[in-house]
Amino acid sequence: MQREGRYPPPAGATDILGLEVMGCVVDAGSRTHRFGHGDRVMALVVGGGYAEYVAVPEGQCLPVPATLTATEAAGLPESLFTVWFNLCMRAHLKSREWILIHGGGGAIGTMAVALSAVLGCHVVTTTGSARKALSLRSLGAAQVIPYTQNDFWVALHCLCATHGGFDVILDMIGGPYFEKNLGLLAPDGRL
Repeated sequence: MQREGRYPPPAGATDILGLEVMGCVVDAGSRTHRFGHGDRVMALVVGGGYAEYVAVPEGQCLPVPATLTATEAAGLPESLFTVWFNLCMRAHLKSREWILIHGGGGAIGTMAVALSAVLGCHVVTTTGSARKALSLRSLGAAQVIPYTQNDFWVALHCLCATHGGFDVILDMIGGPYFEKNLGLLAPDGRL
């Protein structure tokens, strides 16, 4: 959309495309303490990610684990920051809470499953693919419910009856799911 001119960069940002970056630090300011020359970092920027070089504030950078390729790391910042903001800063997700993640097989969904599992939550997710279901289980989903079954809402309501509802529901579908999600929330649950 940016390339077609339908999503302009924010005021003051470069018109060079690209929001996610991964690379090696080539120079660091005198007040930089977390990263030095040669360190692999990834970041989310307001623009200019496709440039050969990009200047990024240290606080926006994350170290790239040795187990990730450059391509994998470059695709993480947008989904990671989106999920972190929604689950940790907005929903205040806590360890041992029950979370339902609709659309677990997409980029945001898989990141949400992985982060929720790392935080020690009981993760339930929906997906339409058996292959994605296996992947979601390996990321930490305790239960994966196929939304392709006749009425997966019945399965979700049965789950709620056993534990009192979901503390957090992350819904990337919206629309017709909204009212049904309300019926799945625990008291003081967050949607």
